[in-house]
Amino acid sequence: MSTFFWISYVVLWLLVVPLVVLNLILFRQLGIMVMGTARGINQSGVPVGKPLPSVTTTILQGGEWSTNEIHGTPSLMLFGSPTCKECAAIMPDFRRIAELHNVRPILLLFSSEELAQDYVHKIAYEGDVLIVTPKFADALDVQVTPYAYAVDASGVIRHKGLVNSREQLEAYVKAASSSS
Repeated sequence: MSTFFWISYVVLWLLVVPLVVLNLILFRQLGIMVMGTARGINQSGVPVGKPLPSVTTTILQGGEWSTNEIHGTPSLMLFGSPTCKECAAIMPDFRRIAELHNVRPILLLFSSEELAQDYVHKIAYEGDVLIVTPKFADALDVQVTPYAYAVDASGVIRHKGLVNSREQLEAYVKAASSSS
């Protein structure tokens, strides 16, 4: 009986140790994917209460656009991508909600011009569409989509972070328009 006990004891420990390691790896991944993502991403970007930095990018329809152009008008800057499923889900509400609250909708796409043209045509988006260049993304510290900045009329960021529902869009436009 003593030999059987010690063998089973060793075998159990040989099974338990890898299971503990696998659970720790799983919890770490779960924390990164589910719990850490929104919180970590919402902490990135230009801090709330700070002015939007002056930086330029290109307009899909031609020309250059500067963040200085939004001074005087509360704005909602939505960073999206043609391959982002969450972006596609909120896109029908984006422009309508912004205009309902007298907030200027600004769509910024992480995309090539060709892919952006196809996407804009597919979703029938009317309005200026900006192409996010690496320099522009770095200046505004945006790496993921759908990410948004609610900017008041004086160019100060009032709300920022991931946005993937109609309710969040409404909160962002209200934050942008309430300070004006």
